[in-house]
Amino acid sequence: MASRGADPQSIVTGSFPVFDSPLPAARPAAAAPEPSRWRAILTSDSLNRVLNFSIAAIALTILSPLILLIAIAVKLTSAGPIIYRQTRVGVDRRLSGGDRRGAGERRLPGPRREDGRAGDVAGKGQEVERRMAKSGRGRRADGRRAGDRRAVDVGGRAFTMYKFRTMTVNAEATGAVWAAKNDARITPIGGLLRGTRLDEIPQLVNVLKGEMNIVGPRPERPSIFHQLRKEIDRYQLRQRAKPGITGWAQINQNYDTSIDDVRRKVEYDLAYIERRSVVEDMRIMAKTLPVMIFRKGAH
Repeated sequence: MASRGADPQSIVTGSFPVFDSPLPAARPAAAAPEPSRWRAILTSDSLNRVLNFSIAAIALTILSPLILLIAIAVKLTSAGPIIYRQTRVGVDRRLSGGDRRGAGERRLPGPRREDGRAGDVAGKGQEVERRMAKSGRGRRADGRRAGDRRAVDVGGRAFTMYKFRTMTVNAEATGAVWAAKNDARITPIGGLLRGTRLDEIPQLVNVLKGEMNIVGPRPERPSIFHQLRKEIDRYQLRQRAKPGITGWAQINQNYDTSIDDVRRKVEYDLAYIERRSVVEDMRIMAKTLPVMIFRKGAH
């Protein structure tokens, strides 16, 4: 409505009411509902860490006789080490909302170009894995020499993952290859270990070290991770959670044999991350046992 003959000066200074009726007061924005107290407890990092550490310690103690038998079987059936070590990409604190002071943990050493910038990650992924696999004097646990600030961002916190060896030595001498049914690289005992997922038992040590959880997305190698996050939408969002020994994807599908398998796995992983809690983790652990017993996912 028009003003009641207000002079221009009073309108400018705000000393005269411009409108006949006052404007309705703005309603305060509805506050987002706060999570319940129990929900906050069940999703807390502290409880999650206590649960994972406790389960890993108890499991290693109970399974120690089985671990010894598997180690002997691996050694007797094929030449090579009992434990297979490989660099994998873990949680990315930039996505998980964790302590920003840990951001350096997501980087690994990489060569610089002549202009002083870090080299291309795509071409350095395998080099990063080789450097992590070596242990040398003066080299820190994350693969970086003391005082060396040069690094390559590999997409998350890199760590060394442990498994019982199920393939022949130098099975990937020519590069990473998708596992296939009746794969000739798999050792005599390797097929049984992979089918029952018993080859993953050594990763309980990774859980004790805080690098993995019992439940979470499976970690990938830096070189493969870099390629997959270019080919698969939202792939990098899997790094919002710590990687796990088992997971929602692992109990719902077989080992990856193609890029399409990975796409389906990503959907399972993201669905888990949205609803993860201690209760959800316990449910997935319970569902993992039938997978191991009935060898779901065996090739």
